[in-house]
Amino acid sequence: MMGFSFSSLRARLLLLVLLAVIPALGLILYTAAEQRRSAALEAQINALRLARSVSSSQDDLIEGARQLLTALAQMPFIQSDNPSVCNLVFSKLLKEYKNYANLGVTSLAGDATCSGLPIPAGLNFADRSWFQGVMQTRDFFIGEYQVGRITRKATLGLGYPVRDEAGQLKAILYAGLDLNWLNALAAKTQLPSGASLTVIDRKGTIIVRYPDPEKWVGQPMASMPLAKTILAQGEGMAEAPGVDGLPRLYGFTLLGSGTPAAYVTIGVPKDVVIATANRNLIRNLMGVGIVGALAFLAAWFGADLFVLRQVHAL
Repeated sequence: MMGFSFSSLRARLLLLVLLAVIPALGLILYTAAEQRRSAALEAQINALRLARSVSSSQDDLIEGARQLLTALAQMPFIQSDNPSVCNLVFSKLLKEYKNYANLGVTSLAGDATCSGLPIPAGLNFADRSWFQGVMQTRDFFIGEYQVGRITRKATLGLGYPVRDEAGQLKAILYAGLDLNWLNALAAKTQLPSGASLTVIDRKGTIIVRYPDPEKWVGQPMASMPLAKTILAQGEGMAEAPGVDGLPRLYGFTLLGSGTPAAYVTIGVPKDVVIATANRNLIRNLMGVGIVGALAFLAAWFGADLFVLRQVHAL
């Protein structure tokens, strides 16, 4: 029996079969790459759409806080600097509005003059971002992540100017949005399988996170490539590792009008997004492999039966 040689007729027939299989293999790989790209783009678009929806609901919450502070700033007990009445009213309001950790008033020097909760002696808020923001803008200002000095809770500070009859700034109203309440609200958002919802303030500190808020809220992520992209662009899409290290596809947008207060980010695990494309690729590769193997067997034995025997006979 003759040995196998790459210059033999059988080898050339097998090479023809291989050349016929390679284009099909290339087409499968190209199609899989396109399916992955298309799935990733669709996931990012959906994530951006969902981030905008979440941002809208959070904007409504912040707008509600602004309206409450606006109304309180006109109350007689605020205008007349009546701390005892102010403390009593704010204490009752805290029982009605569970989303606030505290409500209060400070002087223009930052000293606490009124609060829904008991005020420690010598308490001053002059270093808080919401206080400094109101002093600079003379308008409603959304601060950054903070741990309340009275509540000891993670909060988002909001400040509002109190003006006298002449329109001059006389005090500053503040409200602390309870981030535990915000994270509980985020947990009710309908997210895709394995997706995460993250809200960072303008310094890149996590203020809302789902899942595992207790693990991530308050953690800085400003040095991460994802946070740098978010803080630079404001709104868009990205592919990057999340704070948990998993590769994710993101859609992100601004929270708050004017000066951005925070950024809402929805991240979907990349392996979940491209899972269907990967399954299709494996199935198609198995199909080509089976067809290719059958074609090789047919070429091997067919060459001997229909060609080589005739050639040998001749």
